Amino acid sequence: MDVHLNKNMTLTLNIIVMGATLSLLFHTSKFSVGLLLLACSYVTAVLMRDYILKIALHSRSGFQFLYAQLALALVICVWSESYLSQIYLLILIGEFTFHHGRKHAILFTIVTYVCILLGVMVYRQFPPFEQIYLIIPRVIDFFAIYGMSLLARIAFQQKNQLAIDNEHLRIASIALEQKAKLQERTRISRDIHDSVGHTLTSALTGLQTAAHALEKHRYPLAQEMIDRTRESILRGLDDVRSSVHVLRENFPDHSFIPELIRLIDDTKKQTNVDITYTIDTTTPDLTPIIELTIYRALQEGLTNGIRHGLSTYFHFSLTYHEEVLRFVLSDNGHPPLEIVYGYGLNAMKERVEDVGGTFSIRNHGGSGGVTLDIAIPFSRK
Repeated sequence: MDVHLNKNMTLTLNIIVMGATLSLLFHTSKFSVGLLLLACSYVTAVLMRDYILKIALHSRSGFQFLYAQLALALVICVWSESYLSQIYLLILIGEFTFHHGRKHAILFTIVTYVCILLGVMVYRQFPPFEQIYLIIPRVIDFFAIYGMSLLARIAFQQKNQLAIDNEHLRIASIALEQKAKLQERTRISRDIHDSVGHTLTSALTGLQTAAHALEKHRYPLAQEMIDRTRESILRGLDDVRSSVHVLRENFPDHSFIPELIRLIDDTKKQTNVDITYTIDTTTPDLTPIIELTIYRALQEGLTNGIRHGLSTYFHFSLTYHEEVLRFVLSDNGHPPLEIVYGYGLNAMKERVEDVGGTFSIRNHGGSGGVTLDIAIPFSRK
């Protein structure tokens, strides 16, 4: 329960108890020193409970204390013969119902009513009891207070649960926002790594070819390689800009298969490596994130094969069969003794797993070369 609300409610009930006590003492026809001491004891018990002992009414000690108050209030009610004294009982029913379970609360209400009924019967020496009609309205009063307190308890529980749910939602929203930012940064860093790595590898290979051509005095070839390198660097720069400002999958007018073929042709021209490919023409339209995954995987696979494996030949295939998109890239480079997952391979693996695919690298060993294998489930719609 809200602490501020609890304090206000406690203060209000205590004021009502003290007001009822003063009214009782001034208006009862059975005033005596004993009744005064009992009433003052009751008020003192209430104040000590709330402000000195600070007993939690929903606890076991609070449960016991409320029953002790009930016994004292019943004595005051029977002794005073005043309707005002029943305010004690009504407040106790409200407090008990608000802080305890429904079954215990209804039992407390029944016990309260039965006790006050028996007390009146004993005091009035019933039977005979000529004013039995006074008992019926008291039943309504007692159970009306029970019902209102129960509704108030349910309302406060719903309010607290709503506050808890809102807090959980706020925390989840912050976490989701942070996760989205991290994913966006990771995706941009992958794009920059893939595009820059491929561009620099192609440029380095082109410049090496141009340098060899200059040594052989083959100036036209050297000029051609320098021009190609320049074009490759410009395209790489545009790719970096697009990664920083507008991610590739947001481009509205791109054609996926021609982009793959253009990447292969540009790499062949820039590096003088031989690349053959087989692309299934029945491949359905893919989602932008899958297209980006395939494009970056091919880009990174070619870059790694040229830079680390010194590959001179690649074969790439992209097929679609039984709702699975299959990507296979093989090369003839020097196979590493152990495949180490650096930033590029880890980024590629994460991309594939993000779209629900599987990723593997096979080392051909003595026969040379490495095969990159990706399988992505994709349903044709």
